[in-house]
Amino acid sequence: MKSLRGLAPGVYRWPDAPGADHVRRAAAAAGFGFVLLDTGEIHDKAGFLDLCATAFDLPRWFGRNWDALADSLSDRSTGSPEVVLWTGLRNLLEHDHDTVDVALQIFTEDTTNSGQLRVLIAEATTPDLLSSLPVL
Repeated sequence: MKSLRGLAPGVYRWPDAPGADHVRRAAAAAGFGFVLLDTGEIHDKAGFLDLCATAFDLPRWFGRNWDALADSLSDRSTGSPEVVLWTGLRNLLEHDHDTVDVALQIFTEDTTNSGQLRVLIAEATTPDLLSSLPVL
């Protein structure tokens, strides 16, 4: 298992990512919070935003739109750094390419602006949309 200590904020592909429990422990050892974002059963934007509300423990007033997600993630930037393990991306990508594209843009923007998130995409193969992302 790779050490997450010293991992710079960003969005990464992790083709050989271990299970969520291993990543959770590695995140804790590195002093990071942990969020599991499993889109294996998600098929659309509404489902993705509902999942984000739960996974990120967003406030009840979270607006369930892209601007609200970006704002809510930005509001969390005063907390401790977090590792987000995104599993099941291919499933969502097959059902709603645009949702994955916009979500990646929001995560990338947040990692640049707040420096809090390290988004690790556990995907063994590389869809074109992910080809430019660095690999762990």
